[in-house]
Amino acid sequence: MKIKELLAALVGLASAVGAIYFFYKFVTSADPAGGHTQGWIALGLAAVAFVCGLIYFLGHVNQEEEIHITQ
Repeated sequence: MKIKELLAALVGLASAVGAIYFFYKFVTSADPAGGHTQGWIALGLAAVAFVCGLIYFLGHVNQEEEIHITQ
């Protein structure tokens, strides 16, 4: 695994967890006008997670894996 893929996976997972947390805080906010900041943070972290997922999965396109035939 390349370092770029590992970094994209770690940052993507961390931002996805953060997006879920801030979305939960946005939905369960007691003040109707006070939850907008959490909503924007959740949206931004979800976008970061999406981009990291694209970087991770598109990094595997057009890469040939060697198949060793032993017989």
